[in-house]
Amino acid sequence: MPSGRSATQRPRLLLVDGHGLAYRAFHALPDTLTTSKGEPTNAVFGFTSMLLEALNQLKPDYVVVCFDAGRTFRHDQFTAYKAHRPEMPDDLRQQMERIRQVVEALGIPIFAQEGYEADDLIGTLAQQAVAQGFDVVIVTGDNDLLQLVNGHVQAILPGRQRFGEFRIFDREAVLARYGIPPERIPDFKALVGDSSDNIPGIPGIGEKTATKLLQQYGSLEGIYAHLEAITPPRIREALATHRETVWQSRDLATIVRDAPMTIDWEQCRFGLFDRNRVLELFRELEFRSLVNRLPEPRHAQPQTAAAQPPLAQHCQIVCDPDSLARLQEDIAHTRAIALDVETTALHPMYAELVGIALATSPERSYYIPLAHASADAQLSRDAVHHALSPHFTRPDLTIYAHHGKYDALVLERAGFARPHIDFDTMIAAYLLGESALGLKELAFTKLGIEMQQIEELIGKGRAQLTMDQTHIAHAARYACADVEATYRLVDVLRPALAEQQQDRLFHEIELPLIDVLIDMEKTGVAIDTDFLATLSHHTAGQLRQLERRIYDLAGHPFNINSTQQLAHVLFEELRLPRGRRTKTGYSVSQDVLETLRESHPIVDAILEYRQLLKLKSTYIDALPRQVHPQTGRVHTIFHQTVAATGRLSSSDPNLQNIPVRSDIGQQVRRAFIADNRPAFRLFDEPAVFLSCDYSQIELRLMAHFSGDEALLSAFAEGKDIHATTAAEVFGIDIESVTPELRRIAKVVNFGILYGMQAFGLARDTGMSRSEAQRFIERYFQRFPGVKRYLDNVKQQAAERGYVETLFGRRRYVPDITSSNPNRRQAAERIAVNMPLQGTAADIMKLAMLRIHRQLREHGLRSRMVLQVHDELLFEAPESEVTQLASLVIREMEQVVTLRVPLVVEAKAGPNWADLEPLQIKLAQ
Repeated sequence: MPSGRSATQRPRLLLVDGHGLAYRAFHALPDTLTTSKGEPTNAVFGFTSMLLEALNQLKPDYVVVCFDAGRTFRHDQFTAYKAHRPEMPDDLRQQMERIRQVVEALGIPIFAQEGYEADDLIGTLAQQAVAQGFDVVIVTGDNDLLQLVNGHVQAILPGRQRFGEFRIFDREAVLARYGIPPERIPDFKALVGDSSDNIPGIPGIGEKTATKLLQQYGSLEGIYAHLEAITPPRIREALATHRETVWQSRDLATIVRDAPMTIDWEQCRFGLFDRNRVLELFRELEFRSLVNRLPEPRHAQPQTAAAQPPLAQHCQIVCDPDSLARLQEDIAHTRAIALDVETTALHPMYAELVGIALATSPERSYYIPLAHASADAQLSRDAVHHALSPHFTRPDLTIYAHHGKYDALVLERAGFARPHIDFDTMIAAYLLGESALGLKELAFTKLGIEMQQIEELIGKGRAQLTMDQTHIAHAARYACADVEATYRLVDVLRPALAEQQQDRLFHEIELPLIDVLIDMEKTGVAIDTDFLATLSHHTAGQLRQLERRIYDLAGHPFNINSTQQLAHVLFEELRLPRGRRTKTGYSVSQDVLETLRESHPIVDAILEYRQLLKLKSTYIDALPRQVHPQTGRVHTIFHQTVAATGRLSSSDPNLQNIPVRSDIGQQVRRAFIADNRPAFRLFDEPAVFLSCDYSQIELRLMAHFSGDEALLSAFAEGKDIHATTAAEVFGIDIESVTPELRRIAKVVNFGILYGMQAFGLARDTGMSRSEAQRFIERYFQRFPGVKRYLDNVKQQAAERGYVETLFGRRRYVPDITSSNPNRRQAAERIAVNMPLQGTAADIMKLAMLRIHRQLREHGLRSRMVLQVHDELLFEAPESEVTQLASLVIREMEQVVTLRVPLVVEAKAGPNWADLEPLQIKLAQ
């Protein structure tokens, strides 16, 4: 990109094609880019990002943005001009006003003139500017403007593969790209036409022919001057036949450079804007990632008042006994503190404590360095532990944190008393439906505060430092800002929780769960590394066999992991039906391949190969490297704020995605063992696993929510729900239901929970689309309560803008009323599923809380080690298994009263795969 230049060079004018860039951004960026309130922002974000990049890189002296103003003179000349273009999409139309707001906030003038397109205004301004000694750079999403490029005019377009990348066009670049100079582009379009503008070309003349003619004869005039010499004859005849229309096409394609407009260049000088006004708009749009790219105003302008006092203005470094005593005195006289730790790693079981930050008010904070490499004075950990641990357990002290589970576990591992987190701003924001949950994002969107990013403190990439390598004063400012921001966020989020009726869920489920998850993360789970090593060797052999089979089916070797090579084999060589197109060719994603299963045996082999390769790299080979050197166990991190339904997720390693039904998935589960190794065992007697799993909980919840009598009756009588469904839909006795009919009914039963339509049922069962549609219709005839529930929940979602679980957990679905059918249908599927899956998640969390408490009250040594989907896994001494199973089943089944019973299946065994059913009599 052109860069900044010396003061002796010509002044630079930046001309922005508002509509062209907005359209390009809208179609290039995903329509899922919205604010937490559901306002679409993909076009605004793309436009703003490109504009800021241009401002920062080019450092222009003057900036103008031009927009279309409606009907133009071209429509009068040619009634079909752009006539075929669809109306601007509603999602883009509502963003255009936001784009104008961004431009105005940056102090940039907007030009639009009736009768002319933005291109014409840009052409006119560029001509006037060059005449007055300017260099001009045009930023656009439309290559029509390349015709304006000359010695003092350049154009910048978004990249073809990535919108955020720039393609710079000067005269030489246009010539290299099109084979003709910029001023001949209208001639070129006159010959080949322009389908986007509905400009007719000459039939039979394509891009190669047009380029060759213009290279040989220079212009349209030159071509027609030598018409008789042009070969082949069909090209000569086509040119002759369309002699009259070709000139009109060129006129339509030519950008006007003399539109009637005058300009005061001083009004276009860039830099006179109110930064706080821009920040306020970015807060509304939730564009925190763009804040650091905002240029500083270059001219004096009155600034609006900041939303909050600056952070860390009264940060005190606690590095000696006197300052520690003052901190203790301050904590003793306050009712609430905000807490944060600085460490060396993101995983709490590997992170070493470097420092502790505390805020005793929204504007008073302390930083206690403990393990900085600096030679500056630091207190001993014992002294700080002695001073702080009693406060961490004070019942009258409220403790705030952002992602407090991490802070509490790190502190406990470092020898401190585990602080009880009374308010977690990350969890609160999650329950409120915020899309960005990071502290820095929330401080910006909720408080209007720009915070220092961690990369600014420790760097990034290979040069990145760990926190212990930073200067204490710098770390203190960073950490103190974090705790002060957390303290201030509480005052914003607490009333919002009450207003949205999320405070009970917050205080009775999510906050108490922190301690449960800390215990599970700290305990971890043992794995059999020798077994995994053997499995890795075996799996490598299976992969080689699959490779050979795939090569045989393809007829030659190729790189199976290359999407382009695989697409070539499937769609060019084997001629399989093509799916959706991507930037690099046709998609070979999992869902696309699933639709091709019946098309060719190679598809099944590729899917099996992919699953095996993923499990090998993600689990079989990776898990041994994740064994903690001190505990000898693997410690996953549980997340409360990732899944929109409220379900827990896990990472490092992710234990939610191990397939349950495949042989290789069971082999991976077999590696998770009850630990009986002498060096690491939890108990002084043999240990076993206990697995307790809710049976068909979401289907039972469908029966509860829908009140469908047939479903309620089937569950109350303990019938096989899938066989019952098949019997009802096919109109046969349950004894006559075959395994295939039961399988189809099972697909429907679970598919209904996710808003499955006929297409999905046909895909998953092998039915035709019409058969699948008839099956669904019969299903709803036999289970009318389910149909009423689905209709009602979609209607309520459209009226309220959200759906909720039995316990009031909400998920906002603003797209439920979108005019975009894809977004609306996706929102409807969410609306149908979330109350069911979310309620199941809430039930599981409540059960975990009750079981955790019961384990302590009964003095059991057994540990809860994993929660995956509808299953809880425990590690227990053999002598406790029966008592533990009775306790767990009772708490899981009785945690909530529904119209149908909750049923839990208990199994025990030496590992996660080899589990045998237990017959348990419930403890009273």
